[in-house]
Amino acid sequence: MTSMMAGAIGLTSITSARATGGVDTPPAPSAPHESKFAEPQEITLANGLRVIVAERHQLPLLAASVVIRHGAEVDPNNRAGTASMAGDLLTKGTATMSAPQIATTIESLGGSIDSGAGWDQSAAGLMVMSNKAEAALQILADVILHPAFKQEEIDRLKNQRLDGLRVALQQPGSLARFVTDRVVFGEADYGHPVGGTLESVQAVQRDDIVQLYRTNYRPQDAVFILAGDITLAQAKEYAEKLFEAWKGGESPNEKEEPPTAPTWKPETLVVDMPDAGQAAVLVAKPAIKRDSPDYYSAMVANAALGNGFVSRLNREIRIKRGLSYGAGSSIDARRDGGAFSASAQTKNQSAAEVAGLMEAELKKLVADPVNGEELKSRQAVLTGRYARNLETNQGFVAQIADLATYKLPLDTLDKYIPSINAVTADNVTAFAKTDLATASSTIVVGKAADFLEALKKTWPETRVIEQKNLDLNRPDLVKDK
Repeated sequence: MTSMMAGAIGLTSITSARATGGVDTPPAPSAPHESKFAEPQEITLANGLRVIVAERHQLPLLAASVVIRHGAEVDPNNRAGTASMAGDLLTKGTATMSAPQIATTIESLGGSIDSGAGWDQSAAGLMVMSNKAEAALQILADVILHPAFKQEEIDRLKNQRLDGLRVALQQPGSLARFVTDRVVFGEADYGHPVGGTLESVQAVQRDDIVQLYRTNYRPQDAVFILAGDITLAQAKEYAEKLFEAWKGGESPNEKEEPPTAPTWKPETLVVDMPDAGQAAVLVAKPAIKRDSPDYYSAMVANAALGNGFVSRLNREIRIKRGLSYGAGSSIDARRDGGAFSASAQTKNQSAAEVAGLMEAELKKLVADPVNGEELKSRQAVLTGRYARNLETNQGFVAQIADLATYKLPLDTLDKYIPSINAVTADNVTAFAKTDLATASSTIVVGKAADFLEALKKTWPETRVIEQKNLDLNRPDLVKDK
């Protein structure tokens, strides 16, 4: 095709678009249609290990993961980051294989392997051609059952963590997120950073990692998930061969549940970073549990508020006023109660204005309901993203892992899209009224001299902590003098 012909076709397309409503008018979403995904099947081994299989034979690929239903919420006191380090170290050596040997062997099979931990789960997973499944799954079982936790690997990981933390703690956005965990959850299990603090990472010893592993890595609290070119019979054979001898470890200690909204008190907090070139602004509060009946209403409400370029927060703060490169929000629904946060970075001088706009947009979700095309487009964003994530075997495994972690029914896979599409404007308004438009904490990290006076006009009881006096290990965030 010549450039002249291409130009003519482009001009025709633009002219046609203008004739049908303008180049800025997107097409209307198509009518929703029923989606059916591969139906997972499951068995349970005698030792309590749950095995879930999704047969997807379109491609000769297999994704597999072993998920432990515990993560950073079981970190020992004053040892934040222990679970995250244990998760990362799973693939860094076993009793018979070094980290390079694990990586090289998986590579020779044409696969990949990784591991890690979040708030409520730890996992190791792999992707491989289905005809190499047996050899790859033997390695996956090895890293779960026989991690070496070698001191040299621990030292290397600690140095990497500390370097990353030193950089993050000098960035307003990262520091604000660390502070938000404490503001929302205080001294409860979710109150510390998943990856730990400078002090806690330095304090973690090999014995801490080994003890956490022995206590929480148990078949009764684990799920072996496989998706791809595999049958239930094959999966059962692999599971019995690799994991049948896995015995239960020590019983986890019962821990107090995190505080919920009735015991939580909002506050306005400023962390003064005199050298900050920008300010990070967050509005946060406790949120719903993952198994809440309001989960789908919450997802749609959040999508309207702060999910995507045309969300309300981004329209108001970036598009309309040019105060930030981007503003958004999230609801992190966890086992024992989650967290809501809205965030943006802006000039120090406009931090108070942005904080006020965020609070106003939360209240507008009630005063100006989400309905009509706005509601439909937000639902389409959520359902489209969900369907895309399930197109790959790895995405399928990740979604099943989420359901297994929170003990949700496996048929939730097919119920997500119709449940999102069933959310009404009244559902969104009701959720916003009870969970979003209520009192929030406001956190601003930046050069306080540029915005504190303006901030106090709206929030006169603002608490200020100088950066040098900040202590992420304490619920009140202030170093002990």
